[in-house]
Amino acid sequence: MASRPIIKELILENFMSYEYGRIPLEEGLNVIAGPNGAGKSTILVAISLVMGQLYTERSKKLSDLVRRGSGMARITLMLDNRALDGKRPFPFQKDEVMLSRYIRKDGSYWFEIDYHEMSRVEVVELLKRVGINSDNYLIIMPQGVIDEFILIKPDQKLKMMEEALGILSIRENLHDARVRLAKILSDEEQYQSLLERAVETMGRWKEEYDKLVRAKELKKELESLNGELAWSSVAKAEKALESLKEKLRLAQEEKESLEKSLASALAVFNEINDGLDRNIGLAQDMAIKVYDGKGGERKDLVDLQNMLGGLKGSVQKLVEAYGEVTVLRYRIRLLEREVKQLDALIKASAEELGASEDEARKGSPRPKSVRTQTEVEDGIRLVNAELKVLGEVNQEAEKVYMEFRDKIDQYKDRLAEVRRNKEMTQKEIVERANSWRITIKEIMDKVNKRFSEIMATIGAAGMVMLINDQDPEAAGLNILTNFSGGGMVALDSFSESGGELSASVTAFLLAVQNYILSPFRALDEFDVHMDPVIRGRFFKSIYNMFKNDVGVQYVVITPALFSFYDQSINYIMVQKAAIGSQAKVVKVEGKE
Repeated sequence: MASRPIIKELILENFMSYEYGRIPLEEGLNVIAGPNGAGKSTILVAISLVMGQLYTERSKKLSDLVRRGSGMARITLMLDNRALDGKRPFPFQKDEVMLSRYIRKDGSYWFEIDYHEMSRVEVVELLKRVGINSDNYLIIMPQGVIDEFILIKPDQKLKMMEEALGILSIRENLHDARVRLAKILSDEEQYQSLLERAVETMGRWKEEYDKLVRAKELKKELESLNGELAWSSVAKAEKALESLKEKLRLAQEEKESLEKSLASALAVFNEINDGLDRNIGLAQDMAIKVYDGKGGERKDLVDLQNMLGGLKGSVQKLVEAYGEVTVLRYRIRLLEREVKQLDALIKASAEELGASEDEARKGSPRPKSVRTQTEVEDGIRLVNAELKVLGEVNQEAEKVYMEFRDKIDQYKDRLAEVRRNKEMTQKEIVERANSWRITIKEIMDKVNKRFSEIMATIGAAGMVMLINDQDPEAAGLNILTNFSGGGMVALDSFSESGGELSASVTAFLLAVQNYILSPFRALDEFDVHMDPVIRGRFFKSIYNMFKNDVGVQYVVITPALFSFYDQSINYIMVQKAAIGSQAKVVKVEGKE
């Protein structure tokens, strides 16, 4: 373990009653004595101030501490910074460090370490590294603050003791963990609230998003239907073209059939006509023979009459054959006009179909199956009706919805992390609370035992009791005493005399001395109200406590003369002279 810093010397310049003074201090016990008003307590006031105290019990104005007639005071501590086990108390590579505080008459001040200026905070933090806190009464008990110490609340007394013993960090770590837990709980509540609000808001945007998705689906479906509608028109044109082609085929077949019939009818007509021509010729010859008087036979006349009757029948057949030929030729001409018209229609339909196909291909590929135009138009009407029902759709819905969905994922992840931290911190709090409880109980048992022993030496009883130990934040320290032989009573200025109060507080201070971290401790005029016997017993206890305690420096200030002497004790006598207070080390040969 590193050596503890020891004050080798205190130098006072124009400070209160000192014009100039050098007070050497030793390891172990330093006793400062002298009459009232000589300047004994000034020594402890100076040490406290140079260690960072803002003001003293003597004066709340620092300017009043500057010696009358001077413009500035300086207090200097020469600190032992020698290394032990390779470590130095302060982070300076030298064996002796000079800490100074300057105070001007106007109340301004500053600190210096080896003539390098430092802030008060830096000085206080530097001294805390070795456990020194000049504001802790268990380390430095100034004159006249016993009543003030008694009035300190139990929880503050306990914290003061923990700090002096160097275990306050256990409570502080516990407090920090509880502060962190409070922050974590606040974060958990915040993220839970944010998550709930985000879920609620996302729900509203989900509706808009669903509308947008449905609108996009419908528009895509409408686009597909429009494409299908174009192909249904193509299909309709194809069917019309096929119908025209079928009509043309049928017309052509019918024309071919009629042409065959016409050829047959013409053959019949020509045959009848040729036969009629022959029969007419024969009839003419026969008539000439009958009527030229050469024949005259009745049989010839009858034959002529019969032949003329046959000619009449042939003429009738010829007329009928001619009529059939005429009708057939007319029908053929009609079919020829129809074929021509159909050819023109087919050509126009084919051109229209090609244009329709080109237009349809621009929209979408041809589907495998194409519904009728009526079916597609019915589908388009249904889609447009649903789009109308959807109404106006927020085009930002998808972006906002996705943002909230991402936020919700982030909040869920953060909330899960916060809850993991909460669980770990709650576990840490339980562990730290148990650690604090075990540590403080061990210390309190030792302090209580020592306090009881010291109180017994002066014929009294006492105990130090921990209260509210189940809640470290509310835990406190109570000092109980009994000077009358009755029951234990809490230490207060109403139930005990000044001497009893001084004895009780002093006994408590001595009880914790063996466990205090600070290498420097001081007690100013604890014995003012004590009778000589009690004072002697306390001095004896202090002597026995510190004569063999290496690395500890204890300063006791008393207005009484030395009750016993030992060469291991550094005796300092303070007297008031014409030039101000003077302190001198006294070496006395004598017995304890």
